[in-house]
Amino acid sequence: MDSVAKPTQLGTLKLPACEASAGRQSYTNFTGSGSGRRCKISGMLNASPRKTHNLRNWRALFVLTVLSAYFYAAMEWVFFATKPSSLSVLSTFDSVKVLFVTGGTVALVAIAFLAVLSLPALLIGNSNWRSRLLAIGTIVTALILSITALIMFDNFTYTVFKFGIVLTEGYQWAGYVLGFLLFFGWMLLVAKRAAWARRKPAFYLSLGLLAVSTIGILATSLSSARDSLQFDSQSSSSPSRRPNIIILGSDGLSASYLSVYGSKADTTPFLTELAETSLVAENAFPNASSTTGSTTSVLTGKESTKTKVFRYPDILSGGDSFEHLPGILRQRGYKTVEIGTPYYVDARRLNLLEGFDTVNTESVSSPPLDALRAILGNSPSSYFIQTISERASERLLHIFLIKEMTNPLEEVNVPGARLSDEERVDEILDLLDQADRPVFVFAHLMDTHGPDFFFQKQVFSGESSADSKWDKLRYQDSILSFDGHVKTIYEHLAETGQLDNTILVIYTDHGFKYAIRERMPIIIHFPGDAYAGRRQNNVQNIDIPATLVDYLGLPAPAWMNGTSLLNGEPPADREIVSTTTGSPKQIAPPFHQINVLQVIVCHKWYALNVRKNTFSSGPISGHTSKCDEDSLPSDELVHQRLLAYLEKHGYDISSLQ
Repeated sequence: MDSVAKPTQLGTLKLPACEASAGRQSYTNFTGSGSGRRCKISGMLNASPRKTHNLRNWRALFVLTVLSAYFYAAMEWVFFATKPSSLSVLSTFDSVKVLFVTGGTVALVAIAFLAVLSLPALLIGNSNWRSRLLAIGTIVTALILSITALIMFDNFTYTVFKFGIVLTEGYQWAGYVLGFLLFFGWMLLVAKRAAWARRKPAFYLSLGLLAVSTIGILATSLSSARDSLQFDSQSSSSPSRRPNIIILGSDGLSASYLSVYGSKADTTPFLTELAETSLVAENAFPNASSTTGSTTSVLTGKESTKTKVFRYPDILSGGDSFEHLPGILRQRGYKTVEIGTPYYVDARRLNLLEGFDTVNTESVSSPPLDALRAILGNSPSSYFIQTISERASERLLHIFLIKEMTNPLEEVNVPGARLSDEERVDEILDLLDQADRPVFVFAHLMDTHGPDFFFQKQVFSGESSADSKWDKLRYQDSILSFDGHVKTIYEHLAETGQLDNTILVIYTDHGFKYAIRERMPIIIHFPGDAYAGRRQNNVQNIDIPATLVDYLGLPAPAWMNGTSLLNGEPPADREIVSTTTGSPKQIAPPFHQINVLQVIVCHKWYALNVRKNTFSSGPISGHTSKCDEDSLPSDELVHQRLLAYLEKHGYDISSLQ
């Protein structure tokens, strides 16, 4: 056996060369007797260099993981910051804080995984096991970078070419799967090398980013109001009765097209019959021109100017996320279900919290997100992290054929691509049949959604072209289909003995072509045909939750702005405020989504266009309870009231004066 010279304090000592590792001579203790010598590796002389090298590798992986997490957060933040989103209404400071809190949160979760692996790796003496643990650690970094690349590629192709993961058909998904796996493999190699991270500036940069993010997370945790649904001692009492409640909306119904409200075309034969035993609002109006804004008003009992939800992608924030009708009912034992349209009638996207058990067939329970909210509260950061987490999981599940992605535009604009109204009605009936406790259903049907209408049979449209947009005859056919769906639900309730234990509410979000200056339907059937009759004075959508709470024997919370309809006519001169929105591409301060702020008094509407700074007014067509003209407020007076209203709700009105 060859030997090498090892310098010592006593001179030069000859030791056998038992091992060569990584191209460098390795020294061992030599033991044995006679000619039967053997090497026993102790690692005493080279243990410290190996541990140092091991620490350097883990530090390199730490740097790469942290920077990958921030890169992922930054790319998603840029995408949302440059388009209409929940970031649009935030100040620059708050928006940047979302970026750092998100990057820090993703990084800390990844670091926690690395820590679990690195501690045993540093303690294990076997270099092979240390290498294996290090290799496992690189999976986290590679996965973050691969997901980032997948989302960036999808954003680019969908924005530029209108083609993306959600539109893949047949074998197209194979290209995404192959590309993702190849990129993931490449990122594994990059993470294993990580030679560039040995430069100290990268390590210090990572520590600096984490320090800033930690401050942001702590500040968010301390300042965010982790609200929950709160009641005073009176309103937290149990209701005197607990009937099933079904709020059944259909998109874009104008009363002038419904025979129950006087249309010559017999579009609503069943509703006409139902109205005889129901509370009917003759002159009802929505509080917003968009579906998201209007349905939010019905759920919360608040005007859009108070919730700041005018249209998608606006969201509820702060206490508004917890102040709503489904939350009241859920706390009192109701099973709460929303059957709407993904994104547009979607409590999860709306950030409506602690309200529904099920939203669009999916449970809202999510332990990881609940844990996140426990730390960050109901903050913009927690909502943003939830959003990007869902975007990543949706795309991965889709390309690996586990769960199909939802295309929100098709859900709204393509009748054949969405859940049919018949399927929605079947879901309602199944809920009623299977429920072991009172049920609250908030459903939104889409057959009457324009410009393309869907119906089961042609009665009014005849040979009308299916390609014609906003065709009024096809619209009437879709209304007739909706009338049939109401009849199906009503007859099922009667056949199963639940009719006298169910409140059925019929309403709409806005009128034909998003109108808000026309009468809309509100029809409420109570158990035992209670409160049947016509309300002639003006009614609004936010009166619906106030009326339901009153029927249950509960005092309306202070945050509900509507009026109960159980106590007779509302005041004739009440002011009903509503908003219309402009293009979502034009969200900008000081009014963000608002285009027109409108108020209705008796049979007259008054409108302030905040973008053009113009004021107009006019009569409401078909109003059935006109007031004395002399009793109506002047245009000038209402103009000033609208300015004061905006200022009261926190808007800068200097551009309007």
